[in-house]
Amino acid sequence: MRAAFLATLTLFLGLVSPAALAQDFAAAFADFDTGSDSPIQIEADRLEIRDAEKLAIYSGHVRVRQGDTLLEAPELRIFYTGEAPATGPAGSAVTRIEAGPNVAVRSGDQTATGNHAVFDMANDLVTLEGNVVLTQGTNIVRGDRLFVNLATKQGRVEGGRVQTLITPAGGTGGQ
Repeated sequence: MRAAFLATLTLFLGLVSPAALAQDFAAAFADFDTGSDSPIQIEADRLEIRDAEKLAIYSGHVRVRQGDTLLEAPELRIFYTGEAPATGPAGSAVTRIEAGPNVAVRSGDQTATGNHAVFDMANDLVTLEGNVVLTQGTNIVRGDRLFVNLATKQGRVEGGRVQTLITPAGGTGGQ
């Protein structure tokens, strides 16, 4: 897992193309990457292992840190195979991670929030759903769903009306 968020939205006056904006959405999760060498630290009030279901449940003020990126949620569910991964250290291969409700991912001045997040490890895909808000400084993007392909570093926001507020340099912002 890797994450860093939403590079500056400087679409104002055509300074950045829509393709670059899509890559900025993906940058939010750049530090959450299955190929990262950075250690992952997980803190929670409780950990429950359901080995028969191949499920680990962290609950209560969950905080996941990798590099400069922090994910916070009330609960984190990690689904695993029980088999050693093909590469890397010994252990069980993680197939999917679910976080929610009310997920927040922060890296520097970049934040993404939503109701529920799913990390599909096999396909390097992240989905953040429900009241998605991406911010960097005073720039804001809102939508129902954020999809990020960690392999291609591309992303999109969709659902309902996607809203974007871009504050030009020196602007005061507002919502």
